[in-house]
Amino acid sequence: MDSVSVRYGSEIVLDAITCCVHSGEFIGLIGPNGAGKTTFLRVLLGLLQPGSGTVHRERAVLGYVPQRGALYQGMVPISVLEVVKLGSNGNRAQALDALAKVHMDAFAGKRFTELSGGQQQRISIAKALAGNASMLILDEPATGIDEHSQEEFYALLQQLHAVGTTIMMVSHEVDTVLKMVTRVLCLNRTILYDGPPEHFEADAYLPQAYAKYHMQLHHQHGGKHA
Repeated sequence: MDSVSVRYGSEIVLDAITCCVHSGEFIGLIGPNGAGKTTFLRVLLGLLQPGSGTVHRERAVLGYVPQRGALYQGMVPISVLEVVKLGSNGNRAQALDALAKVHMDAFAGKRFTELSGGQQQRISIAKALAGNASMLILDEPATGIDEHSQEEFYALLQQLHAVGTTIMMVSHEVDTVLKMVTRVLCLNRTILYDGPPEHFEADAYLPQAYAKYHMQLHHQHGGKHA
């Protein structure tokens, strides 16, 4: 993105955003509700044209993983394999390979609606991988998932990143993000911080992003980094 701005009427939602995503990164995108995170993702995915500025994707194949169940609400129950094949244009071999990558190949014959929240998110990732996505974009992927399933899900993301998958994850779980990612983007209509997690000064940036809520969202990292 180069100087990307978006307005909804007279309201500035994104203000002169400039950033570049490099292959192999694991980026955590943090910021409060209303910060422009969803708009940022829509612009990145090509679903929304910015009012000004440019977006260069350079042949990247983007795989979008929404909040749990968002893609499938109201769908007639179909098998896990059929869901993943939606991402591979019906290619069964690619779908089965993607299921194996998220350790869900044994569930291929089950109905998607029978799965737990964490399992459904794994299938959403498999669907993206079946379409040969070179970058995964995840929007609050752990919302509504129990703590144990969250740990397993985050471990999967780290495994995928370790084999070269580029990942951008939107999350309100600031402490979790700082432990996992290689780069932090702190957004509140403009970019407040863009850099490695070890240099992210929580008490310098989170008050600007979260105002009175920042103490509820951040408990462990204040004052720990040089």
